[in-house]
Amino acid sequence: MGVVLVLGRDEDLCCRLVQEELLSKGSEVLFLREDQLFPGLKFAWNPSSTGSKGAINYKDERVCFANLSGVLCRFYGIPIRPEDFNTRDGQYLSAEWNALLMAWLHQLACKVVNRLRPELWYKPHLNVPDLISLVPGLRFKLPRTLVTSAIDDARAFCQSVSGPVRYSPLTQPARYPIQTKEDIENLARLGGSLPLYLTEWIAGKAFDAFVVGREVVLVQTDGQISNVSEVDTYCHQVGESLGLGFYRLSLVLKKSGDWYCFGLDRIPQLYGCALEVQALVAQRLGRILTDGVSL
Repeated sequence: MGVVLVLGRDEDLCCRLVQEELLSKGSEVLFLREDQLFPGLKFAWNPSSTGSKGAINYKDERVCFANLSGVLCRFYGIPIRPEDFNTRDGQYLSAEWNALLMAWLHQLACKVVNRLRPELWYKPHLNVPDLISLVPGLRFKLPRTLVTSAIDDARAFCQSVSGPVRYSPLTQPARYPIQTKEDIENLARLGGSLPLYLTEWIAGKAFDAFVVGREVVLVQTDGQISNVSEVDTYCHQVGESLGLGFYRLSLVLKKSGDWYCFGLDRIPQLYGCALEVQALVAQRLGRILTDGVSL
């Protein structure tokens, strides 16, 4: 058995749990903490259409690519101070390291969770427009959505929707309720400077679906596991379309029985989940990385 590489941060609970799971099974683990890579990282890579060669030297450890048996990628990006990132040089540095790590992982021969396609390198979250574009065979229903630069279009959309509406930045997972005339007028202040992305909010029971390979852990809003399994196939088909092995779907079940998907997070956090959920996800990731379980 080779070395399992975990790429992430100490404060990421998922990284810590998976490392503990792997070590408890006797696996050799190299934890590359992305916020502590410099100084101390030596990296060499020879890209080739017939197979990449190279090695990682980190502090006192050296691992050749050929000796990697699995990789868990929880990479957010090389950390740069906000004052440095807000410069041309800072953004360039961050983009260069991100592109290197994503491209290198994409060519590895071992199992990689997640091995990202280029169009996902800079997208940790997928919203409804992203899902429509990237997962054309999505079997979940999607909420009504509008992206506009005109506040009059936004007002008309809010009036046409019988229930509540949410505003979100196109590049962020945050959602802000638009319920009153005051909310709409606050939204109007963004007109002309930002696109307005509005989503119908579906009334129903909310779930988080943590998908690990072909297994689904459906979690209720209280953090406990749900015994509903009717959408497992729908869930892991999303990952098959995107080439992802670990992600979270935001779902809502209507009283009518219809399932709606509001987005995907490819770096899901486990902090709000019950200990049972955390342990189950870590165990399943450990099996994928060490036991040859298929993604």
